Amino acid sequence: MACYNGLIPHLCPELPQTQKENLLYGVKIPLVFASVLLRNGRAFYAAGSQNYRCPTSYFLQVTKAPPVTIGEYKSSSDPESPLLLYLMGSPIDKSNGKQTARDLYRQGRHKLYTTSFGDYEKTIREQLTRMFGATGFDADLDIEAITINRWSHGYAYEYIRLFDPEWPEGEAPHELGRKQFGQISIANSDSEAYAYANAAIDAAWRAVNEQLAAG
Repeated sequence: MACYNGLIPHLCPELPQTQKENLLYGVKIPLVFASVLLRNGRAFYAAGSQNYRCPTSYFLQVTKAPPVTIGEYKSSSDPESPLLLYLMGSPIDKSNGKQTARDLYRQGRHKLYTTSFGDYEKTIREQLTRMFGATGFDADLDIEAITINRWSHGYAYEYIRLFDPEWPEGEAPHELGRKQFGQISIANSDSEAYAYANAAIDAAWRAVNEQLAAG
């Protein structure tokens, strides 16, 4: 079974209660991805870089979208040509001192759902103006289109020492939650408490071997 850990207790109500609780421990990190089509790339290229990290802004990453060449279409790096920007952010507020990271992720998911497209557009215009206004960027003239992709159940939860205990090996919630149950083996990045493809591959390998061993 490869899906979001938080769904598994609802899909498999027969699981032991303690296993359900462990599956529900991790909270997905909410993410927002925006694509912004610019009339041309003059201001962006004039700024001198193609990948920006913005730790105090709503969109933490601003970069040129990966170039695509398909058939007769070839991507262009000509500053006079249209340019597609890729923006990534996570709608998470600072802790008030009483909230854990899991609390903030839940709160961020709610904020993601309740933020209007107009507010996203306003944020994008203001951030790009701060970043590229000095090199000639004009949001009213240069932005041709914006798309917003909200990923409320984004990256798998990774433990944070500030908030999470250091469990003995084999006793962490993701390890207890992924225990084989009958003919079900759990294979997802949540079961490795790590958000990337290599974790999902490791989980799949483990789950397949559990099934083979079960015969």
